[in-house]
Amino acid sequence: MNIVLLIFLGAVAATGFATAGVWLGHRFLRGRIAEGHHEVLLALFQTGGTLHAVFLAFLVVAVWQSYDTARGNVAEEASALATLYRTSAGMEVNTGGELRKLLRQYVQAVIEDEWAVQAKSGSASPRARAAGLAMYRLFGREGLASKQNDSAINAAALEIIAQIQSDRNKRTLQSEDSLPAIIWFAAIGSGTIVLAMSFFLISEQVARQMILTSIIASTIALLLCTTFALSRPFFGPLALQPEPFKHSLQVFDAVDAALGTMGSRLVRKSLYAAAFAR
Repeated sequence: MNIVLLIFLGAVAATGFATAGVWLGHRFLRGRIAEGHHEVLLALFQTGGTLHAVFLAFLVVAVWQSYDTARGNVAEEASALATLYRTSAGMEVNTGGELRKLLRQYVQAVIEDEWAVQAKSGSASPRARAAGLAMYRLFGREGLASKQNDSAINAAALEIIAQIQSDRNKRTLQSEDSLPAIIWFAAIGSGTIVLAMSFFLISEQVARQMILTSIIASTIALLLCTTFALSRPFFGPLALQPEPFKHSLQVFDAVDAALGTMGSRLVRKSLYAAAFAR
């Protein structure tokens, strides 16, 4: 559902509830209120409103921080992939080429498969998992281990691969995050109670009270809808998209183009050298 539509429906529902509540309060309580009623109720209303406002503010901030952490983790993983792809240019030709192939398989599996799986069930993609494990196997082969594992560039590559897998695990766990039902019960229930308390405040100007109460109800609904949209980073109207990984693919293409240019230059130099040697 679109975030604008979600907020609109929430505001309409909250406005309808507030308007109906004010009308019912005037319908059944007008003329039946004892002296001092408003003084006591106002103190209770202000206390309840403050408690709900503080709770809702902390809830929105906590959910936003969780959402922002997930977004930062996705960007870090995609950035590490681009860095590893560049690092492969300094490896032995066959090893670097195979690593670049595995990196492309991993990124494509994340974009095409894992992102949809995370949005639906919060689980991981077997394709992406297989590509990630294949990177480790590449450096664990007997021949590569005996020749290159002591080199600085391969040590750096292994460190980056470990970071990528760590970021992927975090992303999978973050896709499963959601607010417990008790939190939603407290947020919606406390807001409903605060609004219901305002229905017992009888004003001579009914229309003005309906408008002001509707504004408060719409504000609460707006914050609740925002909390809902941010509560699951990989699901809903504000779900994170795999754009950083698509950008990594563009970096891969740029690196391949640069390697192709360098390779053609080396070929031309070797041909020139052979020609002059003759």
